[in-house]
Amino acid sequence: MSQIGMQMPGTRVRRGGGPDIYAGLAFVAVAFLATACVLVYQAGTKIGKDGSPFAIQDAPPAKLSLKAAN
Repeated sequence: MSQIGMQMPGTRVRRGGGPDIYAGLAFVAVAFLATACVLVYQAGTKIGKDGSPFAIQDAPPAKLSLKAAN
């Protein structure tokens, strides 16, 4: 009977298995996303206005020069 998942009366209850491959992949994905967030934050502090990664940078004035086509 144990071949089809049934248990005999009076036997101990089986515990469930450990985390499967999808739980492991989800953990790895969260770890990589957290690392990416930290790296983007650090890069933003280097190029941000006054060292703030959330400050909006001043846009340089746009200079556009067009040549007439002959």
